[in-house]
Amino acid sequence: MSATVQPSSIAVGARLRVGFVCFGRATFDVDAANELARQSMFALQRQTVTIRAAEHLVTSVHTAEDLAEAWAGEVDVLLAQFTTFVDGRFIDVMAKRLSVPVIVWGIREPNQHPGERLSLNSLTGANMAAARLNRIGTPFLFLYGNPDEPGFDARLNGRLRYWLAWKRLRQFTIVTLGDAPDGFHFSMPGPSAQSILGIDVKHINLNEIFERALRLDSKEITTQLDLVQQKVRGISRLPEENVQKFARMMTVLQADLQEMDADAVAVRCWPEFFTEFGAAACSTLSALIDQGVMASCEADILGALSMDVLHLLSGSPAYLGDLVEVDESQQAVVFWHCGAGAFSLAREDTGAVAGVHPNRNVGFTLEFGLKPGRVTILRIGEAADGSVRALIGEGEVLDVPQRFRGTSATVRLDGETSVFDRVSRVIQEGFEPHYALAYGSVSMELEQLLHSYSIPTTKF
Repeated sequence: MSATVQPSSIAVGARLRVGFVCFGRATFDVDAANELARQSMFALQRQTVTIRAAEHLVTSVHTAEDLAEAWAGEVDVLLAQFTTFVDGRFIDVMAKRLSVPVIVWGIREPNQHPGERLSLNSLTGANMAAARLNRIGTPFLFLYGNPDEPGFDARLNGRLRYWLAWKRLRQFTIVTLGDAPDGFHFSMPGPSAQSILGIDVKHINLNEIFERALRLDSKEITTQLDLVQQKVRGISRLPEENVQKFARMMTVLQADLQEMDADAVAVRCWPEFFTEFGAAACSTLSALIDQGVMASCEADILGALSMDVLHLLSGSPAYLGDLVEVDESQQAVVFWHCGAGAFSLAREDTGAVAGVHPNRNVGFTLEFGLKPGRVTILRIGEAADGSVRALIGEGEVLDVPQRFRGTSATVRLDGETSVFDRVSRVIQEGFEPHYALAYGSVSMELEQLLHSYSIPTTKF
């Protein structure tokens, strides 16, 4: 079963190294177990991960020890399938040596003939392993089902995404393009929050990247120009210089982020982009997010982390917006920003439309209302004492027109409590004014993830 599957370029730093092992015991149906192991490998290969896999069923504790020794430091998560029942020693030796989270995978019992022996007894093995992992303090998730059954790929993908997000909350590399604008004190987290979250901040000088972007040959930016013309409407109505400068900045910044192995980027989007570069940063951020690299405006580092965690859990590009309006008639709030938003988040009837900044009248920005659908809201932030906390919510983006120039979403929040009271409480508790949202319902996973790091959460 040995194989290596390289991750896609969905995000610059999004890669998960999975160690895959199938445990078996010779007293069970080994032929059926081998076939299930083979099918399971194909299922894992459909995921966007890097794989280290055992060649055969692991049927001895000694072999499990050897595998753990070989994989130490080389995997981020252990996917352990109990293809048949084995005792707790197998998972014990691997978990202790690898010191990584585990996905405990139980297989359905294939023998459906009443009164006959269990042919695999996989679930008991998985149950025993979970009990042992709980006892020794190794974080784990349970996965149940066969690799060929409907919905299995999505369940496996959800577990893998969870551990990628879990990894991000202990090791997050972010590039800041310039410093925070004056007065945006929340954009740079304090030393305590940076230490708790394992944040590694790398910097790019604004003037230096402006100069490099402007020096590019026109042939070097054709790819970005072609892509944006396919995805954004109304490009031809803008000054050509604005669109050219977008393509130049995208080309340079993408290469920098790749070289710096960045997980995300936080950009000082004003005033220098307008006054020195002569173009809005909004379109660059939008294009990056659409390609899977989360990018925050106003150099908001924890905003970018909030976006990234949501993106990893949900698979959706995340949106970062100000909380600008309370609509009691619909029990809704409006999230808005000047003109940044992944192209794919736009309403289908309008699509992503090119525009100019509402305050600066410089292009190009994005103009659209977000498409209707269920979203999860997250803000990872700091408490007054410098510790880390989070705000979590869910709701429905309503099927209503774009509320203000720029990009916006009108979100009806879940729950019966007055939206006025909820917004008042969130602001009274001092949460930062940038909120991330992504399509999908992942608040339960978020709560579990944050709880595993002892990060207190507040419900929106």
